[in-house]
Amino acid sequence: MAFKKLVSIGEIEEGKLTVIKTRHFSVVITKWENEYYAFEDSCTHDGEEISCGKLEGCVITCPRHFAKFDIRNGNVLALPATEPLTTFPTKVNGNDLEVDLESV
Repeated sequence: MAFKKLVSIGEIEEGKLTVIKTRHFSVVITKWENEYYAFEDSCTHDGEEISCGKLEGCVITCPRHFAKFDIRNGNVLALPATEPLTTFPTKVNGNDLEVDLESV
């Protein structure tokens, strides 16, 4: 695994979405029930920025066609999406949140 620091954990608020731009794509980081989650900022239905959607608990809703996904594993919870979100493993290292962007 190739974990790399993306953000300090102090910058991530419970239930809020933080977008980090990487060289090739944007990653959404969030915290829910004291766990950190990371996923690609792209709805698998049509490519809309999923970070513009609504996060309720562990479910994010795409703002364009209202597909729903579980942020914990990327699973599709409501159509029209049929493919899961791309999610990435996270780990806390001191005050840093590290994400393995190469795990896909």
